[in-house]
Amino acid sequence: MSDEQRRRSNCRSYLLTYIRRGKVAKGPCEICGTTENIEAHHPDYSKPLEFHSLCRGHHVMVTRGLISLGA
Repeated sequence: MSDEQRRRSNCRSYLLTYIRRGKVAKGPCEICGTTENIEAHHPDYSKPLEFHSLCRGHHVMVTRGLISLGA
């Protein structure tokens, strides 16, 4: 596992722990508003608690650069 893969994995694990403890909640998709198949998108893996809630379809599109979340 590369350093980058480890950093991303640690970030995801950190957030998942907070979600399981009820300290953080994923909301509806920030693009379409659905509440189904919500995933967390991290624009910066050094900030695990700063994420965007996106449905699976929009998460894939953002990750591939097909759409932007804006700045």
